Parts: sequence; structure tokens; C-alpha cells
Amino acid sequence: MMRKTAWIWFLGFAAWLADSLISLRLHNVLHARIALMVAIVFFTAGLFYRRQT
Repeated sequence: MMRKTAWIWFLGFAAWLADSLISLRLHNVLHARIALMVAIVFFTAGLFYRRQT
């Protein structure tokens, strides 16, 4: 069962992933890489907090 507050990590992941894709589309590769790294951190945190009861 997912914790009630774990969804915010996945929402943050989606936001940072969208930011990465937009930055890549605008040819800002450095910002896109950093945003993708932050998105991966948010996704990992979401997986970690999802399993806690």
C-alpha cells in the first residue's frame, strides 16, 4: 500500500522530467541533464517512500 504522501515524489519526478524535455527541445543540454538527474532522485525517493507503512 502506498503512503498517502508518497505521490508528491512522483509528481516532482514528472515535473522535473517535463522540465528536462523542454530544456532539451530548447537546446539547453546542460540544464536538461541536471533536470534529468534531479528527476531520477525524485523517482528513487518515491520508490523508497512508497514501500514504507
